[in-house]
Amino acid sequence: MAGSTVKNRRRARNPAGQSHEVMKLKKFLAAWAVLLSLSAGRLLGGPAISSFTPVFGSASDPGFITIHGSGFYPGTLVVKFNGVTDPTAGATLANGTEIQAHVPAGAPTGVGPIFVSVDGIPAYSGQDFTVIGPGPYITGFTPATGGAGAPVTINGAHFSNPLTVTFNGVNVPGASAASPTQISVTAPAGVTTGPISVTTTLGSYTTVTNFFVPPVVTGFSPAAGRSGTNVTITGANFLGATAVRFFNNQDATSFSVLSNGAVSAMVPAGATTGLIRVITPAGSAFSSGNFVVQPTVTGFTPGFGPVGTSVTVSGANFIGTPTVKFGNIAAATPTGITSGQLTAVVPAGATNGPISVTTTDGTATSATNFFLPPGITSFTPTNSAPGTLVVISGVNFLNASAVSFNGTPAAAFYISNNISLGAVVPAGVTSGPISLTAPAGTANSAANFYGAPSISSFNPTHGLPGTNVTISGLNFLGASAVRFNGTNAASFTVTNNTTIGAVVQAGASTGPITVVAPAGTTNSASNFVLDYAANLSVTVSDSPDPVLVGSNLVYTITIANSGPFAAPGVTLTDTLIGPALLVAATTSQGTLITNTSPITGSLGQINSGANAIVTLTVVPQDVGTITNIATVASLYTDPAPANNSTTNTTLVQPLPILSVKRSGATGVRISWSAALTNYGLEFNSNFLSATLWSNVVALPVIVGSEYQLTETNNRPMRYYRLHRLP
Repeated sequence: MAGSTVKNRRRARNPAGQSHEVMKLKKFLAAWAVLLSLSAGRLLGGPAISSFTPVFGSASDPGFITIHGSGFYPGTLVVKFNGVTDPTAGATLANGTEIQAHVPAGAPTGVGPIFVSVDGIPAYSGQDFTVIGPGPYITGFTPATGGAGAPVTINGAHFSNPLTVTFNGVNVPGASAASPTQISVTAPAGVTTGPISVTTTLGSYTTVTNFFVPPVVTGFSPAAGRSGTNVTITGANFLGATAVRFFNNQDATSFSVLSNGAVSAMVPAGATTGLIRVITPAGSAFSSGNFVVQPTVTGFTPGFGPVGTSVTVSGANFIGTPTVKFGNIAAATPTGITSGQLTAVVPAGATNGPISVTTTDGTATSATNFFLPPGITSFTPTNSAPGTLVVISGVNFLNASAVSFNGTPAAAFYISNNISLGAVVPAGVTSGPISLTAPAGTANSAANFYGAPSISSFNPTHGLPGTNVTISGLNFLGASAVRFNGTNAASFTVTNNTTIGAVVQAGASTGPITVVAPAGTTNSASNFVLDYAANLSVTVSDSPDPVLVGSNLVYTITIANSGPFAAPGVTLTDTLIGPALLVAATTSQGTLITNTSPITGSLGQINSGANAIVTLTVVPQDVGTITNIATVASLYTDPAPANNSTTNTTLVQPLPILSVKRSGATGVRISWSAALTNYGLEFNSNFLSATLWSNVVALPVIVGSEYQLTETNNRPMRYYRLHRLP
């Protein structure tokens, strides 16, 4: 367990929420676990690992991994790579100082110490061994920097041709391995800073370090600023940048490499106009143009107010006669101008936005906005259900702190910009104006927002046409329709915003109740049930019964409705159990599906007192019985469900075939199937006579599955037949 803990701690990265000190403590404890294990092995005369070579390998490598140390022999030796035992490992020197091993099949790729135990005494290597896969593996490359055309040597293992080499995704044409451990290539055209990848038929490997290409600066934004301004510098090959400098080699206050093509840097204090320089491991690059220093606005007071408010602006470098704007609207000529302060009046047409001061050296814009009173001009949709996003249009929405629907706070709201805001309709919303509160005041919409209607319940929950139903819910005012399963109510009355009374119309069917109001349409979650009833019954008759194998057996299925209402959506399910082949099917109404088992029928509506007839013709395929189970149902409640299903069983007999054979010197044996219980044996001395057939008086005996009868052959010629009994 100690070895496993050490390995896992070597490989783990800092989990979210763990401090740097906690990680250092874990690493310290892991190192002590290894040292204690090694010390225990030495004290007990156990194994100890001093080194090993090579430091990486895979299960497919033919060569040995040689482990040096002591105490490896004699005793039972176990060697593990990343927790998996190598069954081939063995001590190769009698003094117990060397082991030869292989990475075992199944060892997971990754980094961890080698584990050795002798007679159960464990030891761990002080350095990690890397288990690699069968594909390529890169140990390094040289040089680490260069541009297109630069020769680069890549070192590693498992390099086999054909292979592909890419520099940060750019392919090297015609790349090939000089040996399994080395590739020599030329950095391709279009190369940019990034990792090197090698791909063979056995896999792919990408370096964790980058090949660095000399940087290029193509631009920066903004083009002007002051101390503290964040400038985004664009170009190429910025990864690994070590410094960004402004104006006569002044280092940026801070910088961050955003990507290979962008760096963000903060303008240092005391900066002057000049070039920007980016320094990377592969060299440095200058911008083609100067970054311009501008005046600075540090604040203003008051922070909000209507048109005509006098605002004092503070900052630096206010020289000459500056132009002051509130948003995009210019104020009148400012007064009280000094290097660090001026006073301007909020002009007509101004909206929420920063205050800017423009001098001959450039323009400075406040970091915060000046706020004017908000106003709502419109919103869409004008009505909807809770959870819907409503887009509100107007002016001066920035920094809005609250939105409400007729006094109920919005479930959430999102400020898109100064003139647009999205608000989520809250649960329980009622019709009324929308209100918006911003730093400079509160605005109410001139029009009302209508809440979407919703049905919470209705009473009674079932009945017949003419029933008065009270519907409860929300936002029913102005309702234009009430429907029972899609059909308009006979009449309805809106009592108030939460209650409607409606009368069930004639011909209504079971289904949800619908209310149509100005804010939309809503359906009840449950159905209003019409108390219609229809008593269906089903009977099945068969003909003939019994029936002979291979003969037609006709089932007549009668579905009757004894009312009191017509039964809509009548269905039939007919299951045949036994060796029968369906050859024909007809129905007096509706349709049948006969290519499935069971056979199903959609018979439509059967009026009260009427019936439907389904006829099935089958051919028995074997002796035995055929069972027909028929079940019917409709969309209405059946007051007597016991007669909705019936079962009919038909006996299938073999063909009435006689067998006549001699029995001894003077006898005749007549035999036929014992299943023909409804047949009798007759004889006739004149085959051409149809009226001279007589019953054989002697009784047959059952032998196996046959009736048998033996007669003495001392009479004139006789003919025999089987005759169905009445």
